[in-house]
Amino acid sequence: MRLDPYCMCCQLNKQEQRIRKFTDKEKKVAYMQEIMMRYAQATEDDCAPSLSVEFKKIYQKYWNVPAEDYTEIKKEFNQLMMSLEDDLSRMIHQSPDPLESALIYARIGNYIDFAAMSHVDKDVVLSMIREEKKESLDPEEYRQFCSELEKASSLVYLTDNCGEIVLDKIAVEILRKRYPDLKITVIVRGKPVINDATLEDARMCGLTEIADVIGNGSGVGGTWLPDISEEARSLLEQADVIISKGQGNFETLHECGLNIYYLFLCKCDLFVRLFDADPFQGMFVNEKRVMLHEA
Repeated sequence: MRLDPYCMCCQLNKQEQRIRKFTDKEKKVAYMQEIMMRYAQATEDDCAPSLSVEFKKIYQKYWNVPAEDYTEIKKEFNQLMMSLEDDLSRMIHQSPDPLESALIYARIGNYIDFAAMSHVDKDVVLSMIREEKKESLDPEEYRQFCSELEKASSLVYLTDNCGEIVLDKIAVEILRKRYPDLKITVIVRGKPVINDATLEDARMCGLTEIADVIGNGSGVGGTWLPDISEEARSLLEQADVIISKGQGNFETLHECGLNIYYLFLCKCDLFVRLFDADPFQGMFVNEKRVMLHEA
């Protein structure tokens, strides 16, 4: 997904908000100038998640502060979702269509996103999970998705955040049962970035025990093709079907031409505008058929 002016302004505003606590005005001006200069030099390959990584390095250089550590937050949300796993798995397996139900719950888990939101409330997560009337998947896209899986030999599942990965695990379990001949590979982030799921999170929740899981070699909050490993890129290019969780994966992969089914919640103003959606509305869209609105 190419850089969007609306997103650029949002990122710039966030950078200014981050440095308000500092008192050196000249240094703050120089910092913002360097951020804006990077935007001025942006290429077609650049996107918001990839630039965010660079902005963090610039921030640390100017203000001599360590990178944010989400280790404890990740453990907290992983443990929260793992405490619900047995009950949710039982309920999902008892539903009329366990696969659709699993994907809906996995999409709800996409709320746990410290990159898109300044605060993630555990009570909100629990409320969304317990809500009786849940938003269904787009019926035509889901029908096409199931039809393609019947004929597919390989599936790549791109995860997004901690906690959410527990719900991804349930979805992967059901995919394995429904399509026993399907080769499933799960790809997580290759390096720590915000609260995104890595191999450590996959091991913690037991995902590595039921599926092949690899890191993508990158510390970008998405699946940015110029930066991921050859192994991850090859798996994506050869996959018959790809499930892609989260906004960051959409931002880094949209317009790549692969057969991707994106599954996420619209958590920021840009996505609400692009999809003409309500805040936190769920999306299940295919790369080749998605229609975006002007932001």
